[in-house]
Amino acid sequence: MTKERLRQLDSLIDEQREEEERLARERRHIERMEYEFGVGCLFGQEQLEATRARVKELTARRMDEAEAVRLWVEQIKDATVRRAFKLRYLDGLPWGIIARRMGYANDSGPRMLCARHLAGESE
Repeated sequence: MTKERLRQLDSLIDEQREEEERLARERRHIERMEYEFGVGCLFGQEQLEATRARVKELTARRMDEAEAVRLWVEQIKDATVRRAFKLRYLDGLPWGIIARRMGYANDSGPRMLCARHLAGESE
């Protein structure tokens, strides 16, 4: 596993969340148009379907990538390192929350733990 591949999974998770937020906004817009004006949005339905398809595609890609990462993480022998990777890359938690959960004073603790593991793996 590479740091870049893990970074891409992080980005994919963020991208999926952003698309889901966009979809929710578009739905609210269409509902508001129908409620306030009694008509559907002229361009909204096509855009809504495109966003819905994009969310579905991103979800499938994220699930595939997350499964590959999960299989890799399960091979990590050190339970503390394994837990840090799971919280970050499978649960998608920010480093600050991971640090608090794991008892570190700040987010550099679990971040460095993961970085050292990745560096040691590439040697």
